[in-house]
Amino acid sequence: MNRQHFLRALVLGATFALGAGVVSTAGAQDFPSRAIRMMVPFNPGNSTDTIARRMAQLMSKKLNQPVIVENKPGANAAIAAQAVVSAPADGYTIFFASDSALVLNPLLYKKLAYNPERDFTAIALAANVPQVMLVNASVPAKNVQEFIAYARHNPGKLNFSSTGTGGAFHLAGEMFDQATGVEMTHIPYTGGAPALQALLADQVQVMFGVVGSALPYLHSGKLRALALVTGEPVAALPGVPTLHDSGYPDVEATIRYGLVARKQTPPEVLATLNDAASYALADPDYRKTMTDEGYLVPEPHKPTQYDQWLAADRVRWAAVIKARHISLD
Repeated sequence: MNRQHFLRALVLGATFALGAGVVSTAGAQDFPSRAIRMMVPFNPGNSTDTIARRMAQLMSKKLNQPVIVENKPGANAAIAAQAVVSAPADGYTIFFASDSALVLNPLLYKKLAYNPERDFTAIALAANVPQVMLVNASVPAKNVQEFIAYARHNPGKLNFSSTGTGGAFHLAGEMFDQATGVEMTHIPYTGGAPALQALLADQVQVMFGVVGSALPYLHSGKLRALALVTGEPVAALPGVPTLHDSGYPDVEATIRYGLVARKQTPPEVLATLNDAASYALADPDYRKTMTDEGYLVPEPHKPTQYDQWLAADRVRWAAVIKARHISLD
């Protein structure tokens, strides 16, 4: 290529790049001009799906565009994650994910179809789901200290259920064992309902579960709540202490549900999505409904705050997973 052709190609390339930048900026300024797809990695009716739909409805009001929930379950959230990664980084395809997808999977799998830190950037946290330490009513312990004493006097006799190896309920139990020196046997089940039924039937004695599904059995006396596995109290369980208050400030196993977008999404688009999420978080009906069901709703916040929570969770869970030799490969 001679010098004249080279210079012409250079000018054309620069013009194209400038034009693309203008289109990109204009598109970002007009955002949103059409419907937004919210990918949910679970089936309809799941608690994650329910929260996502509540938030999508409120975000739609703020954005004056539909926010359409699309359920893409499977492959431990990898299918939904890949759908977002494969879409343009324009904010029109976003991911409503739990910390299993954003925090735990990279720590549990050596090979993963996506990388949360590389592929996603935060929009906003939608809800914290505090776990609660539940025991069958047959367990003669009214608080954490009594439980630990009972477990140490009965080694090998206590089992705890979970929704499966590597899930949040399992890891909460492992964290508790590591912090207290108690060694319970983990019994994995295929979901929250069978894990809870095993506890009710006294097939296992302990479960680290979510507040909402346990409330009817706590009120009936079939189960007992020893402590919340979080740093703050939960209005739905007044009087139940946290493990922080019980002498174990490092034991925290809050499940987080939140929104992320593709990493290269324009900052002004992220800001618009964050404003819409903040509008939802500030809605009194949203906050009351979620609180009544045992969730902890964050105050409106910037995306950087959600990123910081995720980063702290990665450090916390990496230490537990490494110490307890947990892997899903």
